[in-house]
Amino acid sequence: MTKVTLLIFTGRPDPIWELAPGEVAALVKRLRELKPAAEVSTLGYRGFLVQSDEPGWPPKVIVRDSAELERLLLRTGGRHLSPEIIDIVEEAIK
Repeated sequence: MTKVTLLIFTGRPDPIWELAPGEVAALVKRLRELKPAAEVSTLGYRGFLVQSDEPGWPPKVIVRDSAELERLLLRTGGRHLSPEIIDIVEEAIK
């Protein structure tokens, strides 16, 4: 199982969703090549936390400063996120 947490809120739970098998396949190579970002404690958008028990994947990776991958992860959460949150994250990724 692979789940994604959008790191955006302070004082309330961040949105979390599970990736479908096709979405996982699209991320495999990109996540393996990614240099994980460090956790930050700022307000607002802080990236995506990807947690997985897939063989060969790191169990926990923070994705930030990788616009293409961040946009891909944002699209996977479309049904779990409000249009306002999507706009905020898209603007932060630019």
